Amino acid sequence: MQMKEDFKIGDTTIHAIVHRKHVDQPTMLNVHDDENTAVEAGKVSLIDDGGRIIELVHSGKRLITFTLGETNYTFDPNRIFSDPGIIATLKRHGSYSEEAHKEIAAFANQYLNRFRLDQEPVIIALHNVSDKTFSIESFAAGGWLCAGIAEIHINPSHSKFDFFFVTDKRFHTYLKERDFNVVLQDNDQVPDDGSLSVYFAHKNIPYINVEAEMGHLESQIEMLKAVRGMLRTLRLENYRDFDL
Repeated sequence: MQMKEDFKIGDTTIHAIVHRKHVDQPTMLNVHDDENTAVEAGKVSLIDDGGRIIELVHSGKRLITFTLGETNYTFDPNRIFSDPGIIATLKRHGSYSEEAHKEIAAFANQYLNRFRLDQEPVIIALHNVSDKTFSIESFAAGGWLCAGIAEIHINPSHSKFDFFFVTDKRFHTYLKERDFNVVLQDNDQVPDDGSLSVYFAHKNIPYINVEAEMGHLESQIEMLKAVRGMLRTLRLENYRDFDL
């Protein structure tokens, strides 16, 4: 089953396409409109095990651009879930104004509330790597994203562009034992960049980012199979009221 929800930011409409089979859980989120391998892998997971994917669709690009008055504003939709994140992403990608900030904050709140994401027992994020400067090595000691990382496990025989980023120690242990590339966020020390991983950590909702290189469809499918097995083992799949 597929349905569509629309959101307005300035003069721009952002569509949220919801792909669903059998049940609403687990919820998989795809927020970057150019990361299509991740969506395809998620759809295979739906066919096999059910759940839902919420896919943001707007321009076919990673970033979202909208117009207020005569000014264009651009932001990363995975950097809008806190005020510091909104400020930083607007300034990084162009102009900043309080009006634009309010528009983006309203969109972020509508998105979270429309799909009741704060009530989920676990969140799965679906991402793809297209920039070869970004890999699991970016989170290792001395890497440009090492701040706020608690633990990291790298399997040299796996692609460095295919890895998990998790906020729950149980997830890190499970995936490390199966020799996947996996990074554990330090939820107490991580800088607030407005990302979903930080947002859900603050809400005490476990979060798993399934990250794979664009085009690595089979790898991402296998990674999602591992996630679904892990959630069943930990009894976190299809339990909306599970006590974490």
